[in-house]
Amino acid sequence: MSKNKKRRFYLLVLLFALPLGILLFFAFLAVQNEPLVVETSVPTVESAQRARKLAADVLHTLNSQGESASVAASEDDLNALMTLVHRGAPTISGRVTVRPWLLSAGMSVRLPANPLGKYLNVQGELLPDQRGLNIDSMKIGRVDLPRPLARVLLRGILNLGLGSGEGTALLRSVQSVSFQGKTVTVQLQSVAQLKNRLQRLQAFLSRLRDIARGGDVPWTDSQVNAYYARLLETDRNRRTPLPPSLTAYLGPLFRLARERSAAADPVRENSAALLALAIYLGDPRFEKLAGINLDPRLQNSAPLSRQTVLLGGRHDLNLHFVISAGLKLLTDQGVSAAIGEFKELLDAGQGGSGFSFVDLAADRAGIRFAEISTGTDGGARRLQELLSGNPAEPQFFPVVADLPENLIRGQFEQRYKGIDSKLYDEMVKEIDRRIDSCPAYGKRR
Repeated sequence: MSKNKKRRFYLLVLLFALPLGILLFFAFLAVQNEPLVVETSVPTVESAQRARKLAADVLHTLNSQGESASVAASEDDLNALMTLVHRGAPTISGRVTVRPWLLSAGMSVRLPANPLGKYLNVQGELLPDQRGLNIDSMKIGRVDLPRPLARVLLRGILNLGLGSGEGTALLRSVQSVSFQGKTVTVQLQSVAQLKNRLQRLQAFLSRLRDIARGGDVPWTDSQVNAYYARLLETDRNRRTPLPPSLTAYLGPLFRLARERSAAADPVRENSAALLALAIYLGDPRFEKLAGINLDPRLQNSAPLSRQTVLLGGRHDLNLHFVISAGLKLLTDQGVSAAIGEFKELLDAGQGGSGFSFVDLAADRAGIRFAEISTGTDGGARRLQELLSGNPAEPQFFPVVADLPENLIRGQFEQRYKGIDSKLYDEMVKEIDRRIDSCPAYGKRR
């Protein structure tokens, strides 16, 4: 090989190796063995109410027709939200501190096993500014990012996700940031445009979710349409004016699933059946959440029984069960369970119906139902066989009538302290024991 060829060869190797080396070096500095944030708080009635109020304020602002609007959140509000996020996604811990001159935030993400480290730690500081968003500092692991680079990085990520410079426009929608005591107030401009940009961001996150799943979701529009049509047919064929049990729908639904999966994947068929059930008897918004396009002819045939179907003799338990099963399809079990706890904590607050272990049992049974019906260890076909005849509620739904419910905040906190107490944990274990005793589920592995 001539000297010139050798030089070109070494240059090419260097051009490929240098970026890879820089990336590995950055990863080595960014990943650490100890978390920056360790979550020690547990969700309480108060934290659930704070999180709900903050969400309501944000939604109200985004739905406003004005040219500008503001959202205020206290340090306690933000940390209550972080606590609930950690409850649903235990690998994520976050903490926010608000001072009159600064907002500092830290987050730790526990990583899968790797040779570099256990945690990705991110921390940053935000300054008050009447001109817009002012990021004072950002640090990833042991890497301090210069202020201009931190802003460029944030803007670049948003532009990449939203396209056409929308990330830049979104950041410019932040008109001002101010602090008073331990409260931060963000003034937003052009709220209607902000809503559209957030919708694009949501679509981008959905694409990332699909990529993480390998770009393949376990259902198609045509599959879900077939099961939705079966539910409509079941309603039309009802012979009694009495409120029906959920079993009246599960039988025809899983008979169809068994027929369609005779030479196909039962997990995919059961997933489509459960999604159709969640849309039909739970909440029609599941269609949008799952990215499904129902046949317009089916959409125009409104469900006859959404408000009357019973489980355990109660309509609210049917909703808890069906919606939790639907959420399980779109999330992981931890998040679905946390949603159920969050709702019960809100009900324990002033104006709520009270904390209910009965409702929580229905939530957890719905999660377990979805878990088994979409399991790859033979549970999918076993559930088809069990439910494709004339199913009975005790086959998949536990006895709940004797569980405590309607506990107002004072009663709940006096008796159970919080959802990390030993007594609360014993109640949840008893609920899970009852669920596992149902023939549909068997012993929890």
